[in-house]
Formats: sequence, structure tokens, C-alpha cells
Amino acid sequence: MKVPSLLESIEKEAKRRVYATMIRCLSSYQGQVEETVDDFHRGSHSFYRANDEYVPHWQGESREAYEWIGTCSKSRYVIYGTADDLLHEISRELPKFDER
Repeated sequence: MKVPSLLESIEKEAKRRVYATMIRCLSSYQGQVEETVDDFHRGSHSFYRANDEYVPHWQGESREAYEWIGTCSKSRYVIYGTADDLLHEISRELPKFDER
């Protein structure tokens, strides 16, 4: 009878370690996503601050290039939405590992 309980206990410990590793990985990933979103936000803020200060005076090729960048910057809403979805999913998954 000791052998099955020893095997069960080894199995349980192995699962616990796997779950603990998954929790650490997801938590780390969550932190990286949050940090990346913060960096992106700061970059966007700098871009728009410079935009307000300098761009009104641009003409010619500089102005055309800027207009192209302006259309690309609309993708920031997609980036923020994707980041929110990703962080939401990570937040949903983490408690599942704690329950095991």
C-alpha cells in the first residue's frame, strides 16, 4: 500500500511543479505585455506631443511622409485592444492553475 501512495504523491508533486512553472511563465508574460503596452503608450504620447508642436509647419515630402505615419498610427487602437484581450485571457487562466 505504500507504493501507490508514494507514486501518487510523486505524481502530485510533479503536477504541482508544472503548474507552478506555468503560473510563473504566465505571470512573467503578463508583466512583459504590460511593460510593452506602457512603452508603446509613452512612445505614442511623445509622437503626438511632437505632432502638435512641429507638424503644422511641415510641407512637401516631410508632410506626405507624416500623413502616411498618421494613418499607421490608427493601428494603435488595434494594439491596445489586442493587449487588453491578451491580459484578460492571462488573468482568466492564472486562477485555474491555483485551483489545481
